[in-house]
Amino acid sequence: MNIEYKPKVTNKLYREVIAFANGNGGILKIGMNDKQSIIGLENPLADENALYDQLSKMVEPMPLIEVNQEHLNGQVILDVKVSATEHVYRKRGTLFEEIYVRYGSKKQLLRTAEEVHRFIRMRQVDENENAQIDTTFHPEDFTEFVDFVQSQPNIKDSFTNIDENLEGVLATYNAIRWNNGEFVLTHLGKWLSNSSQTRAVLLQYSGDRVTSYCQQASDFSGSIVTQLGRIMAILKTVQSLYPNDLIQQCVVNAFTHRDYALQGEVSVVIFANRVEVSSPGTLVEGLSIESVKKGARIVRRNPLLHSLFVDLGLTEGRGGGIRRVVDSYNDCDDKPKISIQKDSVTIKLPRLEKAEKASAEPKSRNEMTHEQAIMSHLLEHRQAKNIDFQKILGVSPSRVTQIVRDMVTKDLLVATGERKGRMYTLSVTNQEE
Repeated sequence: MNIEYKPKVTNKLYREVIAFANGNGGILKIGMNDKQSIIGLENPLADENALYDQLSKMVEPMPLIEVNQEHLNGQVILDVKVSATEHVYRKRGTLFEEIYVRYGSKKQLLRTAEEVHRFIRMRQVDENENAQIDTTFHPEDFTEFVDFVQSQPNIKDSFTNIDENLEGVLATYNAIRWNNGEFVLTHLGKWLSNSSQTRAVLLQYSGDRVTSYCQQASDFSGSIVTQLGRIMAILKTVQSLYPNDLIQQCVVNAFTHRDYALQGEVSVVIFANRVEVSSPGTLVEGLSIESVKKGARIVRRNPLLHSLFVDLGLTEGRGGGIRRVVDSYNDCDDKPKISIQKDSVTIKLPRLEKAEKASAEPKSRNEMTHEQAIMSHLLEHRQAKNIDFQKILGVSPSRVTQIVRDMVTKDLLVATGERKGRMYTLSVTNQEE
């Protein structure tokens, strides 16, 4: 627990008490200077009464304190233990004035309505992300988080010198908490650290089904912001094929609203005609897809994490993510699909039709028939195997076998060799053409 030293009861001492009560608690040693030298109090009982009188007049609600007289080297000092509770402590008779918060050695005055609103919101957080764990805070375990923050273009000023003020930033979002003389991680702190046990996966298929050729399979670990950043870097290649920034918002929401108590990972699967984003956990109790579409009140599973992502410029934080997904496809034939399972939520975003329209250029292989694509490949490469055709067409092995068998029957292809090493070439007639 943090300790503050004061030589006497001053008329502004209540501010220290407010800061401790709004933070993680602390101890005031009255009768000692900031060098921890013992000065002592001439009338400790009068000072104790003066302290109680000041707090009752200046602080609302009345803080929970315990005062004891302590005898040190023939001198008497007051040991004042201040407890932290769920209340928001402030100057009496006001709504938002002189709200001080202290984490560790730093006392902060909340000056703006936004700072006050965020602090009040965080006092009401879900204990799942706010609960401290038995892990000591080490700055070197947050290098990935620092690197990610410094790479973001739209962060708030409070993140500007994060490498010098890492403790303050993490404490602001309750990612670390002061306990017995040191900072320890909360669940949120663990998720943000390099040693986070959470994972995310990204798969990309050449076709519309999982039996298509898998062009990419990536497994991400480490800080959840690192996982998010790497996924978004890959998605830039297809983002223009979908409504503006919609894929990013769906992925950010998957990390923000997932149930971190469940095993599993955020999953992003890219198909030729759609993107699917899945997140462990179901909707917060009391909500349904239909109620959200109709404007049900916003309920966030991880409000601290959401607040952090808003301040990092990753999301606007206005809520209504599901409604935005639906509204983005109002003028499209293919509509997004949202499925709620027992332990996951999946959003399927169809590729925009306009991105699939033919251009004025010659047909690409994606626009050819299967037979045309195979023949075009063989004109260029002379020979190929089934696995090569599977990559080109993005269909299952059995489907490739059927297609090439038909082409051999039609005398379009010639097959040579045994089954496993069988090669295909164009027939003489088609080579001449």
